[in-house]
Amino acid sequence: MDQPLLDIRNATKIYGGSGLVSKGTATVALQDFNLTIHEKPATITTIAGESGSGKTTLANVVLGFTQISDGQVLYRGRDVSQMSKSELVSYRREVQAVFQDPYAVYNPFYR
Repeated sequence: MDQPLLDIRNATKIYGGSGLVSKGTATVALQDFNLTIHEKPATITTIAGESGSGKTTLANVVLGFTQISDGQVLYRGRDVSQMSKSELVSYRREVQAVFQDPYAVYNPFYR
């Protein structure tokens, strides 16, 4: 099988936990998340979950806006965290998040 287009391996994001401001309080926003997407066949992938389940953190990690605490995000075999600023710009042109209006998915009858 071909190399994955996007390969997220054991991605974990922990906010806080050390330093003067957080005083030892850690918040696990994403824990051991794995996802592999191949270029062919083309697919649409949806991430859904409860409020506070880590969806926005995951999107920020995948887009390279947030560094993960542990794990890897690989795009075509390249670690996103190791990309230069110009490589990140190109990467973000190819990988996009489409944020959805949650009210648009429901039948208007139930609003």
